[in-house]
Amino acid sequence: MLFKSLDKLIRNALMLIIVLIFTGLTLFLVPESYIPFLGKVFAFALLVEGVIQILDFIGSRKALIHYLRLFLGLLAGFVGIMLFSIENMFLAALNLLVGLLPILLGAYGVYHALIYAKRSGRKGWWIYLILSCLLILFGTFVFINPWANDPLSVMRVIAGTLTYSAVVYAISLIWIWPFQNNNRGGS
Repeated sequence: MLFKSLDKLIRNALMLIIVLIFTGLTLFLVPESYIPFLGKVFAFALLVEGVIQILDFIGSRKALIHYLRLFLGLLAGFVGIMLFSIENMFLAALNLLVGLLPILLGAYGVYHALIYAKRSGRKGWWIYLILSCLLILFGTFVFINPWANDPLSVMRVIAGTLTYSAVVYAISLIWIWPFQNNNRGGS
């Protein structure tokens, strides 16, 4: 049971790493003229998700989880409508989310490094601590970006932050992965 949970945690971490790297590299390559188009595509996807959740709620048994999914679907639809109607909201929302993601991942990394990796006797746990602190710094840099004059530079900073977040999260798998105990003769 424990190893199934660890495998699920590692699979989720690998999926997050793949998504962050793909998103970061895609945002590096996107020209400035495509930024409004990306906002409209994302808004459309949120609206479709909202409609799917509403239709799923209509056909459901009306348990508590279905009400929560309905709320999230309505929220997604509302955000989709806002992205369609408010100019430059996509870039502002992306900036906010990408600024918060590294800060939250970094805070979790600091907590994990100090509470679990250090106590478990992992070698090099302090590297994970430094990388997590740098991740918090990168997230803070997104909010105080001095190059926020044009959308392309904002996208480049966001892409760099996402890519660095993926790299730090990939390195953190070293401390998440369970280690083998070479002391087989007992304690």
